[in-house]
Amino acid sequence: MPKTADKPLTFGQKIRELRKAKNLTQRELADKVAARLKAADRRGFDFTYLSKIENDKTPPPSIPVIIHLAHVLDGDEHELIGLAGKAPPDLGETLRESEAARMFLRSALNADLTEDEWKKLLSDLKRRTQARESR
Repeated sequence: MPKTADKPLTFGQKIRELRKAKNLTQRELADKVAARLKAADRRGFDFTYLSKIENDKTPPPSIPVIIHLAHVLDGDEHELIGLAGKAPPDLGETLRESEAARMFLRSALNADLTEDEWKKLLSDLKRRTQARESR
């Protein structure tokens, strides 16, 4: 299913897109991810599970698996974590430690921003960050 202006790729579709861009079969990708997981003392990963992920027949995997997928596929782990509907560990840590960050996020979510408004907010934040760094 191709991406449209209204409907972004699902997590599974993005994984498939990245896999095909690397000219890997499902089995080859699964084997590479399984090897990385084994080295990290984590459980296995096989091509049947990957097939279910790519076809959106199962929810996205855990964050550690997503990070290994991103590494093998040269993908952006933050994009994949976001597409999976999960929060990166550093975001959770920031929200735990900062009341202001929690208030900001809640306020932004309550504002029911459009995609363009989110992009403008991001642009403003990047501009402020660049200005602060150039001082």
